[in-house]
Amino acid sequence: MKCPYCGNEMTSGVVQSARQIFFTTKAHKNWFTPDIAGSEEIILSSHNWTRPTCSAYHCPDCKKVIVDYETAQQ
Repeated sequence: MKCPYCGNEMTSGVVQSARQIFFTTKAHKNWFTPDIAGSEEIILSSHNWTRPTCSAYHCPDCKKVIVDYETAQQ
């Protein structure tokens, strides 16, 4: 994949976490709440009960990571 910022080739990989990964417009006040995404949140990871993982691309030049959540389990 080409970086949309600089046009160089990006490295394919994954982002992993111990907990479900999601995008939200407002940070949660209590990070220790159960992993339940609200309707305004976008779940980015799949395999959320065993090993939350997102497909991603990294540009070492721009220091950007692009997450592909097309395969995330909703």
